[in-house]
Amino acid sequence: MAHVVLEMSMTVDGFTAAPGVSVGYPLGVDDDVAHEWARPPLFDGAVPRDDRDGIVDTEPARIDREAAERMFEATGAFVIGRRTFDLGEARWGDDPILQGRPCFVVTSREHEPVVRGGSQFEFVTGGVAEAVALASEAASAAAVCILGGAGVARQALALGLVDEARLHLVPVLLGTGSRLFADTESHRVELEPISVAQGARATHLRYRVQRGTSAG
Repeated sequence: MAHVVLEMSMTVDGFTAAPGVSVGYPLGVDDDVAHEWARPPLFDGAVPRDDRDGIVDTEPARIDREAAERMFEATGAFVIGRRTFDLGEARWGDDPILQGRPCFVVTSREHEPVVRGGSQFEFVTGGVAEAVALASEAASAAAVCILGGAGVARQALALGLVDEARLHLVPVLLGTGSRLFADTESHRVELEPISVAQGARATHLRYRVQRGTSAG
């Protein structure tokens, strides 16, 4: 099994997206709040707020960019949920953000593979564990990155599939939206801190997940 990394950006009060998530607003109506620190490379073509604020060349801005680039440096395959795919497909167009890596989409509905740019999206109906296993095979010696959404992230943690969690904490209180750790069945997961880096737009937290510590 490949090294499995969970990458999630969230506000201080635990939301991964603003209210009003739709095809037109895949990250919510105010969609730059929780993810703006990652523009670019995560959202190519977007103008980073750093440029407008005149801090693009600062050390904290560099830390943000390195955290975003780290998502791809050692990643061989991605896992996402069907809603994440449906919301992102129109925005990605023919040049998706995954930089040519294969992606496995967790879904309850069968679908033929979709190719966008150099990335092929395979639809997996057998659940998160099957998607991670297929991604591990496709990634070879590289890592598997789970990019969301929140439901897939929670399932992967509860099933003990995650080796490392990278949480990007944005200093905003949204009050409502899509919550990462929703009020669902409790699963205890032990986390061992690896590092903390303070960027211009987010605090980047890395944890080693102690496999086998999850319990319902």
